[in-house]
Amino acid sequence: MSEWLLLLSIVDIRPRLGKKINVVAIKINMSKISLNAIKVLGLNVLTLSLLLLHSLSVFSQQVSHPFLIVKADQFEQHRQKAFYEPWKSMAEDALEITEKGFSEPIMGAYELQDYMGAVAMSYILYPEDKDRYAQKVKDLILNNYSKLELTEKRDWGGVVPPMSSFFVAILALDIVYNDLTKEEILACENVIESQISKINRKGSWTDVRLGTHGVWDIYKGDRTGPDDAYYNGIMHQITTDGVSPVTIHYAWERVGGGDSRISKAGYMDVLEFTGIDKRYYSNEKLKKFHRWLFSASVNNSKEMAIIGDMLPSQGLKNDLLHARVGNFDEQAAAYTAWFHEEDKKRGHIISYLLPHSKLPYPQYPKSSVYEDGGAFLRESAKNPEGIHTVLYNIKCQDEWHTHQETNGLALSGMGNRLLVNGGRLGEPTRAAALNNTLTIDGKDHDSRLGNGIVEYISREDFDYAMGDAGPALPSAFHNRSMILLHKTPHSKAFVLLLDEVEVKQGQKIISYLHPANESHIDTLLVNESYRAAIDHFPTVAGTALDIHYLTKPERINQSLVASAIPSRYPNHPKHSRLEAIYSPDKSGKNSIVTLLNPMTEADKGMQLQPSLQENYDAHIIRHKEGAEDLVLSSHTPDRTISFNGLVFKGDFFIHRAIAGDTGFIFVKNATALRGCELEFKAEHKLTLWMKHRFISVLAKENTVLYLKSKTSRSLYIDDKIIENPETEDEWMKIPLPKGTHKLYFK
Repeated sequence: MSEWLLLLSIVDIRPRLGKKINVVAIKINMSKISLNAIKVLGLNVLTLSLLLLHSLSVFSQQVSHPFLIVKADQFEQHRQKAFYEPWKSMAEDALEITEKGFSEPIMGAYELQDYMGAVAMSYILYPEDKDRYAQKVKDLILNNYSKLELTEKRDWGGVVPPMSSFFVAILALDIVYNDLTKEEILACENVIESQISKINRKGSWTDVRLGTHGVWDIYKGDRTGPDDAYYNGIMHQITTDGVSPVTIHYAWERVGGGDSRISKAGYMDVLEFTGIDKRYYSNEKLKKFHRWLFSASVNNSKEMAIIGDMLPSQGLKNDLLHARVGNFDEQAAAYTAWFHEEDKKRGHIISYLLPHSKLPYPQYPKSSVYEDGGAFLRESAKNPEGIHTVLYNIKCQDEWHTHQETNGLALSGMGNRLLVNGGRLGEPTRAAALNNTLTIDGKDHDSRLGNGIVEYISREDFDYAMGDAGPALPSAFHNRSMILLHKTPHSKAFVLLLDEVEVKQGQKIISYLHPANESHIDTLLVNESYRAAIDHFPTVAGTALDIHYLTKPERINQSLVASAIPSRYPNHPKHSRLEAIYSPDKSGKNSIVTLLNPMTEADKGMQLQPSLQENYDAHIIRHKEGAEDLVLSSHTPDRTISFNGLVFKGDFFIHRAIAGDTGFIFVKNATALRGCELEFKAEHKLTLWMKHRFISVLAKENTVLYLKSKTSRSLYIDDKIIENPETEDEWMKIPLPKGTHKLYFK
């Protein structure tokens, strides 16, 4: 009898705890248990009591429901938010969705995910109807979620969508817990347990498995400490600089909080809210990641740059978790506000409850460079037609969705994505030849990793970055420089590529470009200039991309190539590819200059005047706005070149003239320049940008820089004035240590 009394005392505790009890994997409704039922289980009372005591000791460690992303004493403050934007719009949207669902059927995993989130939110915000909404949550779990097909055999569709949807169902059940009976709760829990147990914790799409199982473990009280497997999986998808090697599409879907995989990123918010694991909101890599995601990874039209496994038809509509980006970083939140500036505010517990505060005032992203990830250069984001271009080069880690595209390109402009790649989901789409990069003899890259971005300059109206191919081409040397010249009152915007390549004698250098074109490419000048109408999934009609091979190749092959795996996407159209083939000089070296000009189809394009000499290639670019650019590439960098009154010694040179005056100068690997307002010479090669009295210098080693200005001014280096600089024959003599420096005359 004493044993039976002990059992009764345990039963009496349960309602106050509000916890579910598991006994040898058999769920028992303790309020209706009988002695006969215990005998049927083959357990004596003492054994059962000990098991129940153990179970209670676990569940007593967790607080009362709700507790996963909100607590009951927080309901009122969330209701007060609904008087103000953006919460007011969210509340109205949630109510509209909720009420509509009482008369219309709710089907499918994602539809259930959206609807369940709205109902749970209405439960909090409209307490006069909370019983009705609690019953709706219960009915959805028992009648709809019970019918979702979860299976490992259906591949992605049997795992990711339903597990993501169940993640929201668990949160909703936690929220309405106190307005359901014990029997109703147990019935819902049985459905969730039986359904998600069909999906293993390990397998493909690991994070969505860990996220849903993980939040269920917390709900049950089975997890009270950090989830290292999940944390390590998230961190593996981010470089040291915050760039994602899983490619841009998957970065948005996974760590970025895409609705289709909401448990992958949403699990960290539950861990943070419950205090079980506080490693996320303060994590520096995640801060950097969110800054990169909402700025660098998207073009001026707010479309993903095409890098890695993705299709040009894929857009960005997943945003439930985006509202809480400010929990990580204020700067990232400002970029998020820009990205979602005109979007409808969605009514869902995720977007409403998780943010610590509303998004700040929008901030336009600018060019950004990540040594471990790539250069993401753009014109002003205020202009949705502005150029956005990417030089992709990761050096620390890759992933299954990464392509063989070290020193690969993405390009957008005129409201369109202008370059595409091989698409997604397997071979051969990931081969270098199906990406906007370079190969030796057409052979695939040896690695998906390079040496990262090794040089960069970002100044007004001008951006420069250089990537080193490194292990991707171990038998060769390849540095790719990308230069974005912004639109100005005197010039249009365009992109210059400089490929510095060194290979063995007899090898061919092959450069690939894949315009977003599926019809035909017009040949303007054989082996020199081509025009591709942008008709492969265009966003804005009437756009073209002019491609000028300023360094003339031996030949250019045109072809149509796959834009996706045919077996997976049988109706996905092919796109055009230009394959430029070069032979190195006697030393095995070659410098290749290519100009990319986004334009309207009605535009007549740029006026190019070539001057091809034995020692150099020079092109004058005349803009209808008035500017005139000289682009010069030396074949013999150690020889001095004189051209149009300018004297230059180095690898590469750009000079812009406006009404006869110098606009800016850019030199690469140079030791001398004369004939300008500001002249220089150096003991060792350096890369330098000059505009009026401002200078940016990249010194690869310690050197001495000599400057001569036509007007005498005070000189500052890295914001420090140089008092009485040493002079030599009217040249300022400036010892310059290795590194990046900013100089200006005042």
